[in-house]
Amino acid sequence: MVEEKKAHYLLVVKGNQPELHRRLRSLPWKDVTARRYDREMGHGRKETRVTRALTVTDLGLDFPHAVQAVRILRYRTDFKTGAVSRQTIYAITDLTSHQASPQRLGQLARSQRTIENRLHFVRDTTFAEDASKIRTGRGPENMATLHNLTRSPDFATVLLDGLPCLAST
Repeated sequence: MVEEKKAHYLLVVKGNQPELHRRLRSLPWKDVTARRYDREMGHGRKETRVTRALTVTDLGLDFPHAVQAVRILRYRTDFKTGAVSRQTIYAITDLTSHQASPQRLGQLARSQRTIENRLHFVRDTTFAEDASKIRTGRGPENMATLHNLTRSPDFATVLLDGLPCLAST
């Protein structure tokens, strides 16, 4: 897609990619000067995010088209309980530092999280995925694929492809 369609990507790397996640964690983040601080209050909490971006073309990350790595430290304080949580998020992108600053990369990562949260909400309320008893083998992946298919705009086309048109009879 990057070469053929001239598309760009920002990939949030989670624990299900252990080797890539380990490589990102081991980058020299303390030496990074390209950073952005954001603070927000809402939903009963205060959140501070520190986004750092690092050019990785010469660091042996070994991921197709990767140009920058991103680390986002997110600190949240719950106003009611006073509980403080800390989360570290890693991402990679093919965007150069001229195309995407740490501020822009942080925005892209947040927008991806928003999309992911909305998708999960729809899938859980429609298909009760969190309550599913399907937990072995490829079952969870197969069910997620079926759920995604049913939400696809092309679902009706897939279902009706090759069937005679009933409206003309």
